[in-house]
Amino acid sequence: MARRVLAALSTRDTATLGALRLSEGEHNQMVWPELPASAPEVNYPVDFAWTNIGIRNRAALATLLYDFRDAEPELTGTECRGPTQSFESFVVHTNCWVEFRTDGGGPRAQQLYKDVLDWDGELKVFRYYEP
Repeated sequence: MARRVLAALSTRDTATLGALRLSEGEHNQMVWPELPASAPEVNYPVDFAWTNIGIRNRAALATLLYDFRDAEPELTGTECRGPTQSFESFVVHTNCWVEFRTDGGGPRAQQLYKDVLDWDGELKVFRYYEP
C-alpha cells in the first residue's frame, strides 16, 4: 500500500489516492458503528465525523501533492509504531510511518497517513496526514 501511495503522490494520481482511502460508505456503515465515538451517549453524529475527516484529508493531500510534485520516491520500509487496536470486524494500525528516499538521497520517514484499517488483509488509509 505504501508503495502505491508514494507512486500516486509523485504522479498526482488522485483517483488512486482516493481508492486507497476509506470511503464514506465504508466509514459510515462498517467502521463508525464499532468506534467508541459512535456510542449514543457521546452524541457525535457520523456525518459530522465524516465531514471533519474530509476537511483534514483534503488539506493533507494538497500539501502532500505539492511536496511530492517533482519527486520519484523509492520505498525503503514502513512501520506502525503505535498500538494495534482490535475491533469486531477490523484492526487499526496506528502511528504509521513510510520510509523512502528521493533523488538518490538518504532515507527519510514521514507520516503520509497515520492510521491504517485492516479488514482481513485488505488495507485502507483512514485519511492522509498533514506533515
